[in-house]
Amino acid sequence: MEQQAEQIKRTAPDVDPARGNLVKRWCKRVLAAKKHHEPAYKRMRRNMQYARLGYDPAGWDDTKYAANIIQRHINQSVASLYAKNPRAVAKRRPRLNYKLWDGKQTSLTAALKSVQEAMMLNEPPDPNVLALIEDVRTAQKQIAMLDRLAKTLEYMFHYYLGEQQPKFKKSAKQLVRRTKVCGVGYIELGFQRELEARPEVTAQINDIANQIAAVERIAADLMDGEIDNDSPEVEQLRQIEKDLREQEMMISREGLVYDFPKATEIIIDPRCTQVQGFVGAGWIARELSMTPEEVRSVYKIDVGKTYAGYSPENKSRFETFLDGDNEGGKSKRLVTVWKIWDKETGQELHIADGYPDFLREPAKPDVFLERFWPVFELTFNDIEDEDEIYPPSDVHLTIPMQDEYNRSRQGLREHRRANRPKYGVARGRLDDEDKEKLASHPDNAILELNALKGDESVDKLLQPIKGAPIDPAMYDTSSVFEDVLRTVGSQEANLGGVAGGTATESSIAESSRMSSNSSNADDLDELLSELADASGQVMLLELDKETVLAIAGPGAVWPEFSREEIVKQVYLEIVAGSSGRPNKAAELANLERAAPTLLQIPGVSPDWFARKVIERLDDALDVDEAIVSGMPSIIAMNAQSQLSTGNPADDPAQQGDDGARNAPLGGREEPGGQPAYPHGALTVA
Repeated sequence: MEQQAEQIKRTAPDVDPARGNLVKRWCKRVLAAKKHHEPAYKRMRRNMQYARLGYDPAGWDDTKYAANIIQRHINQSVASLYAKNPRAVAKRRPRLNYKLWDGKQTSLTAALKSVQEAMMLNEPPDPNVLALIEDVRTAQKQIAMLDRLAKTLEYMFHYYLGEQQPKFKKSAKQLVRRTKVCGVGYIELGFQRELEARPEVTAQINDIANQIAAVERIAADLMDGEIDNDSPEVEQLRQIEKDLREQEMMISREGLVYDFPKATEIIIDPRCTQVQGFVGAGWIARELSMTPEEVRSVYKIDVGKTYAGYSPENKSRFETFLDGDNEGGKSKRLVTVWKIWDKETGQELHIADGYPDFLREPAKPDVFLERFWPVFELTFNDIEDEDEIYPPSDVHLTIPMQDEYNRSRQGLREHRRANRPKYGVARGRLDDEDKEKLASHPDNAILELNALKGDESVDKLLQPIKGAPIDPAMYDTSSVFEDVLRTVGSQEANLGGVAGGTATESSIAESSRMSSNSSNADDLDELLSELADASGQVMLLELDKETVLAIAGPGAVWPEFSREEIVKQVYLEIVAGSSGRPNKAAELANLERAAPTLLQIPGVSPDWFARKVIERLDDALDVDEAIVSGMPSIIAMNAQSQLSTGNPADDPAQQGDDGARNAPLGGREEPGGQPAYPHGALTVA
């Protein structure tokens, strides 16, 4: 406990003036950038409200009519774009691997034959020929090693995808949803080391690191007199220690973590001209709201009262710290921590708004990538704008139609209310008792009205008031859905029943929507491929061989030296469409039409054809396990295994080149005298 108490800095830091001025300058930079992007952030928050409620609370309320077509569109889009975890494959980068060999099989065969002839004649082989053969052997050995390393990378990547908390699939679907709502979404790639607490509390591998950090903080607070023995934190310390002692095996892990920051948490240098790739940006920052206790756990620093506090309810900024806790309606103020990636210096900085020193010593980023930025961005509606880098979201484009739909339905509701039955009567003819009887009588009631005199007719006393007839054209919403289709691609058939649309129109609109979705799916796959490639770089640079062998198996290959060189030769890529196939039915139909022709084209790879069939069927079958290159098909092997009788009358093998293919189909109906399979379809390259 004494050792832990010494780790947390309690006193106000004595900061060198130059260092303090640098921290202040960074705080001013980030705050200025936040102010610069505030209109975009306000638009994103307004879009979030529309997606949740279907209206703007500032001008509408839940007592009025609201049908949330925006939320329906978002859910439909996410369902069609992202359906499952992506599948990655590791590939060797195309390279000229041979120094001497020209890559032609004929020249290699001639070289081997030359060596054999020289050995038969007891003559020394040509040194140039031996050098060529050695060049081929060395290169092929290197290629084989890289292929096994690539397979190891695949296993490691998929392992860490499965280790994420929360699960990667749920977070990635939320990323797509956030992009549809806000216009941009982000993924931050990080690396968790053993027993290291991370400031991004939502991105971590599930282990005991957080418990250890909590024990260290509470123990240090107790030793330094920040809390007494009667404090609730002391009981919390006892419970955590008890839990750790009772665990038979305490798990401490390291590896990749993927965090998904909110769209308003990433602050970009105002000099940036394009959010895709952060073109022109000298730095980007991520804003994290942490409690003072979390700061002590992660950074081992007690910020005391020397920081600008934020309210956890609305994050409004206070220049000075306000005392109070959750008792009596007061709230603790949050510490706003900024994690900054400065491309100019190649460093990662951690500062808190108002704190005079760095929370962590500036250093090379925890995750070092060729692109430098560990934050990856996803956008769908990219535009070219000199003043605004954030593209409009689907929600922003649909807001006018959503408002018009609500107004139209609310107007119809009010019109119907106004047309409810009502009657007119001369002033003073009805007393309060008569009014009550007429307004709230039971069914089939007999009413005695004080206003009726003798045989006076009720029709003369009460006159029905005719309402304004409802014109359906005034409240027609078909034009709203036409505009929705033209802006974000969703047609009325995707959002509900079709009113007046023909089957041909709906089919054309759906084809257009699928084309747009395919483009968005390609953007998503491109993002995931870039993320997978960066993940491979981090794993090669950070993971040790023992960790890899424990996860991937004893047959795994992992470089111990020259990892930077390996990074340049192997990369991870997401298989196109593996995260979900929005136009599965259409692509499967196209494959069915193309298959007969493909099967007859010489040189078409059976391995490639099998992969495409499995991809279109969206099956989880591992094609690499199912296919052995060079082996004939099962039908061909069955035909070869049949014993020959030697009699042309009953042995298809004795009936010429095509005899075996023209054999009876074993009780099945023959296709009109045509071969059971196209000529050449059974040949495996």
